[in-house]
Amino acid sequence: MENNGTPSAKDRAWHPMEYAHVFLWLVKDMCWAQGWKLAGTIMVIPTIVVAIILTWLQRFQSVTLAHNVAITLWITSNSLWMLAEFYKQEEILKPVSTAGFALGLMVLGIQYLKLLTGNKQKSL
Repeated sequence: MENNGTPSAKDRAWHPMEYAHVFLWLVKDMCWAQGWKLAGTIMVIPTIVVAIILTWLQRFQSVTLAHNVAITLWITSNSLWMLAEFYKQEEILKPVSTAGFALGLMVLGIQYLKLLTGNKQKSL
């Protein structure tokens, strides 16, 4: 951290990967929207891999970790939903996708609950 409380360039070394991740995510979803099955299916792998890498790189702060876990779950669930539609497997994959979304919400809910209860304890 720099003296003014903002992250230094060294602390944000992974930041360009976040931009690449957004690009991959948008390409995957564009393939989905256009019905490009092969391209969309291929895009699942790099999009999820980069989400996992970002989660690993940013694992040292619990708030950041929780959000990155939720994002990884979201992208994975989103990808399953896309694959379910592409390959007519909604009956099998959509419930799994929904469970992933719910798990992501639960991870964030627990993190926010910890933050809220932790802040109340500090102020007492």
